[in-house]
Amino acid sequence: MSHYDDSEDDDIRELAQQFKSDLEAGRQSFLGRDDYEDIIHYFFDMLMMDYAEQAILRAVAAYPEDTYLQLLQVKYHSMMMDYNAAQKKLDFVEKNLEPIPDLYVEKVLVYQALNQPVDAIGILNKALAMDERYPEAHMLLAEEYLADQNVDKAVVHAMRAIQIDPTFVDDLGAINIDFLYPKFQQNGLLVKFFKRMTEEYPMYPSLWSGLGLAYMNSSAFDRAIEAFQFQMSLDDDDFIVHINIADAYFSKKDYENAVQHYLIANEKTDMPSLDLYIGRCYYYMGDYDTAMSFFILAQNREEMFSMATDDIVRTFKVQGKFDEARAFLRNLVKENPQNMVALEELLPLLNPKRDSEEIKDLCFMAFHNEDYPTYSFLHNFVTYCCDNEGYDIGIEICTEYMDDPDSHATFMYSLAALYLKKGHVQRACEYLEQALLEDPDSAYSDFEEIDPNFADVPDVSILLERYAGYAGKGDTSMEY
Repeated sequence: MSHYDDSEDDDIRELAQQFKSDLEAGRQSFLGRDDYEDIIHYFFDMLMMDYAEQAILRAVAAYPEDTYLQLLQVKYHSMMMDYNAAQKKLDFVEKNLEPIPDLYVEKVLVYQALNQPVDAIGILNKALAMDERYPEAHMLLAEEYLADQNVDKAVVHAMRAIQIDPTFVDDLGAINIDFLYPKFQQNGLLVKFFKRMTEEYPMYPSLWSGLGLAYMNSSAFDRAIEAFQFQMSLDDDDFIVHINIADAYFSKKDYENAVQHYLIANEKTDMPSLDLYIGRCYYYMGDYDTAMSFFILAQNREEMFSMATDDIVRTFKVQGKFDEARAFLRNLVKENPQNMVALEELLPLLNPKRDSEEIKDLCFMAFHNEDYPTYSFLHNFVTYCCDNEGYDIGIEICTEYMDDPDSHATFMYSLAALYLKKGHVQRACEYLEQALLEDPDSAYSDFEEIDPNFADVPDVSILLERYAGYAGKGDTSMEY
């Protein structure tokens, strides 16, 4: 059944607008079955999900025996990421209505979204038995056969999807970022698949993009560049290909070539992250002034603010400009005391003895920031104290804030670590035993991470052996 088609844009838009007007005015809409289908897909395409839901409810009420309209409700729930509701509706349709190919495709998608076992290949073949010219079923089968490491069958179904509907070639090019990549990065399965597809369809840019990304995933950067360059010869207007080439050069540490392609992409599009990438190229090329100018441009973008802050500080530090780094970060914290990125970047640049009052102020801001977990800051703070012999201020701060019920055990582990570093073993073991009794699992690994040699302290070793049944549950590689 046809989905929303841009060639009928005006008619369907008018129909959708009329439906919206009727809905908002409380009037009844009198639409035919195909009209409902068209406007529902229109609302899906426009991400107008409230109107889509209302159109589906009215369509299903008007045509309760229409399987496809019922399945649009499944699709709606899936788009809203309410997969349990989607599965419940799917089960109803499967039990009560005449099956159609879409039923089986939706079933595979929903069960996979829920991580529930499903015979995807068998179910998708049911869809194709009813309608062999169903490109989405072929595409899903291509992925399933890749999951089974059967490249031959994956290629057959991918080719068939493209033969039926050439627009599916773009979906195919995105397989690299699908669920398949982590499983197959070692054996080059996706490289084999895309090599076959580019041999069959050498004039599709997206397939060369897929091959290039597959090579990137296999760390074959030179081959990735060759694939992307062929893609570029087919479609030089696509700025993404320049970013991909730049990424490949960057991975090779060829920053001169990388920056050239990032700059070209930057002329073709207004992607916020490009200023950051360009700055990093200049940073590694040793051109810190140019790098800084691009990092500042990136920081002016709200979505890049935090990442650019890290790079700006790093650029100051590599030049030995620690006073400038501190001044920059202090200004950010002054402007926004909730800026935890700036706060945590500033902390390591301070001296525990000289800057103790400033450190206390930073801890006050961090521990009173309701949007930032105490646990995250505490671990970094205690590590800083241990690395910089700031044991006394660490103990003072932990003692002041240890009543936090959500992080009490973590404070106990922290105090144990600080007293151990200070050489007060007995006091450290008192806190360690309390922590092991209170929360033996979640916070223990942080204690070990601060200094793996803690376990070599005899009194600590005895405690850990006594509570081995507890500590052994934590994420630790130590053997006692």
